[in-house]
Amino acid sequence: MNCLYELFYNPVTLHKLVTTLEQEAAINQRIAASDPLNADVVFQRLPDWNERNESEEIRQALAGIIANVTSQLEWDYTSCSAAIRDISMLGAALIRFEREPEECVSGFSDALLALSTHIGAQIPRDSFIDYTSRNPSGARERTFTSTPQEKIFLNSLRQGMLALDLCLIHLLTACTFPIASQEFASSVHTATSSFQAMIAAIVQVKREITPEAFTHYIRPFFEPFHIAGKGFSAPSGAEMSILNIDQILWGADCTDELYTTYFRANIIRLPTVYQEITQAVVGQKSLLSLLKERITLGSALNREERRSIQEIHQLLTRMYTFRMPHYKVAEENVLLRQRECGAGQEIRGSSGFGLVETKYVLDQTIRCRHITSEILSSL
Repeated sequence: MNCLYELFYNPVTLHKLVTTLEQEAAINQRIAASDPLNADVVFQRLPDWNERNESEEIRQALAGIIANVTSQLEWDYTSCSAAIRDISMLGAALIRFEREPEECVSGFSDALLALSTHIGAQIPRDSFIDYTSRNPSGARERTFTSTPQEKIFLNSLRQGMLALDLCLIHLLTACTFPIASQEFASSVHTATSSFQAMIAAIVQVKREITPEAFTHYIRPFFEPFHIAGKGFSAPSGAEMSILNIDQILWGADCTDELYTTYFRANIIRLPTVYQEITQAVVGQKSLLSLLKERITLGSALNREERRSIQEIHQLLTRMYTFRMPHYKVAEENVLLRQRECGAGQEIRGSSGFGLVETKYVLDQTIRCRHITSEILSSL
């Protein structure tokens, strides 16, 4: 039987997930607009405090907004999420000065634990979405520095992450149809078009943010801190919905320990809808596995099959166009840190993972492109 004509996911489940995911941008906007702890004034001054090494000013400001958690916070999802964002960023600023916030700010750990528990977050600190999509733009933007490079970093990633979500929405929509259908091909085509902004984001980062600027001015604010005695890693660029896109394309049935460890560690830091998408996909056959099954039939591709496989190939090509410069950026930063720290020093990203994982997902993208190219040329 030709598996490309079968429905391989429950369309009702996927439609519900798409509807929920479509609401995520509005949720992020509400959180970005929220200042439940009256922290706007603090964040206007934070870059100057950091640049003047005034860690005591940061500690006192953090203590003040922690006090506001009990005195004025409305315990709804939006307010709690914005509070986690602001408390965590100030905690990250203290860590840069080697001051553990739970040791020098009373109530720090209790506040983050209570806030995260209230909204059902699995990690009691901020995520990459908090720093980017849930960070207000303009005069209220939360930054660690006054450097133009940090603003470029933020703005490019905001646009890129929005593009990833649109890509994921269209890829999920495609999966409500058989692969060998016009609807599947059209939805994947739209997903590929949506992904373009992610390429533009990494090109801008590579062009305008040198390894020295990133390593010396941005990266120091992304280190682990402790909550109730347990270390939690900082936000990381690995925490994006490209995790879900990979899973649908090739990761759903991948059992490589390196991949599954990396995936699980990062997906739990994303909002609930991304974890729900994971649950709907994990253990199913990935799109690439289905295509490899089709190869075994040996018969020529018909029009619908060929167009759908061409569209999957184009999406993988677009992802490769992002991943190759992304890997180069990561490699340049690692090489700089190795030169400065010593060649024997193990260098990892803010997530705790290193170049090995970044190279792995790049290699998987290359492998999958090779498979789709082989199918299109041989059948």
